[in-house]
Amino acid sequence: MARKKTYSETVISAFLKYDKLTDIAREIGVTPQTAAKYRDDPDLQEVLSDRRLQFVKAAVSKMQGFMTEGVEILQNIIRDSETSPQTRVNAIQIMFNQCKVWTETTDILERLQALEDAENNEK
Repeated sequence: MARKKTYSETVISAFLKYDKLTDIAREIGVTPQTAAKYRDDPDLQEVLSDRRLQFVKAAVSKMQGFMTEGVEILQNIIRDSETSPQTRVNAIQIMFNQCKVWTETTDILERLQALEDAENNEK
């Protein structure tokens, strides 16, 4: 089995920060051709993919921490008779749309878990 190449944090950070090879090359001090070779390396692509996934998970986790507060704010807007009717309708629409998405996502996750459980029980 081939040994995976490792890349410095400087290289990884440059690829996460910039889109253009010339910017990446300048940041890490190599030619654009060398940067292109790095870009095409599956080992680096795997590291970059993992890092991007970590970023997304961290952002989702942070947003989840505010979900209850966000729902409470929407509820307050909906219940506040001093708030304009259009704003209240908008808050209701946001809440209903989000509830639909969360319900669908939960349903998909439960179905996926059931499939994984069934597959594991067959083994």
